Amino acid sequence: MKALRINDYGAPLHVDEVPIPSPGPGQVLVENEFTSMNGVDPGRGLGFLRQVFPLQFPWTPGGDVAGRVAAVGEGVTVFKVGDEVFGYTREAGAYAEFVVVNAANLAHRPAAITAEVAAGIALVSQTATQMLRLSKIKAGQTLLILGASGGVGSLAVQLARNAGVHVIATARQSKSAALQQLGAARVIDLTRERMEDIGQCDAVLNLVGGDTVVSSYARVKPGGVAVTANRPPIAEEAARLGIEAAFVETNVTTEGLDSFAILVTGGKIKPQIASIETLWSPASLWEKRESDGIGKIVFSIRS
Repeated sequence: MKALRINDYGAPLHVDEVPIPSPGPGQVLVENEFTSMNGVDPGRGLGFLRQVFPLQFPWTPGGDVAGRVAAVGEGVTVFKVGDEVFGYTREAGAYAEFVVVNAANLAHRPAAITAEVAAGIALVSQTATQMLRLSKIKAGQTLLILGASGGVGSLAVQLARNAGVHVIATARQSKSAALQQLGAARVIDLTRERMEDIGQCDAVLNLVGGDTVVSSYARVKPGGVAVTANRPPIAEEAARLGIEAAFVETNVTTEGLDSFAILVTGGKIKPQIASIETLWSPASLWEKRESDGIGKIVFSIRS
């Protein structure tokens, strides 16, 4: 089978021919049709998380999976060969034609959800859901979502709207109309406005990280919650301001995927796909893209 791999931290992606893996106990072999872009993938490839997730080279990135069951390992009874499935593998390996996934991180794909959409929601749906849970936000309160135009943010806007929350989102001005259609009451372009001019909110979801973590804490009312997705909380600053700081460590489960799929098939959530591209362009796969689209970049494996 074909797979994209890297040979060392910071090394370029390249296409290899490798053996098809075999599922172990509790695992499922999926013939993969689509995967998607997650910021953690190039970050792990550069070695940013080597203390937590050390890599063994050559390494195949990718976590999101959407395809068909090709084989099941010992003890797997929920899935059978031929089932259409989607899910996520923390161990990576999804940038390939076949990938082994733990059955506990996989769900049946409803016919109403296409494979490309399923690949675009596997991880981010659970991240958005769990960040909102950590934020303790309630109906009638105000939530600030920093970096709302990506896969997690575009879903979090909709989940918060459905819960009766007043949503303020940050994104480039060209994405404002799309986010307002999804439920954001106000969209702020931080290249044109200052974060300091945003009023205090009951909670913040920070999907940007970096230097914005400290400045976003000041946007939270005392007693509120700031949740980060890509940088651990700064406990000292949170304590000084009298707020709670939380960090999401996304856990993808069959039950969580099933629950989110019900929201999608019921029309309560509309997943956003920014673009669908071929996986087999290793030289440009992780390049930053400038687009007015919102949501996930999905990679086609069969194209």
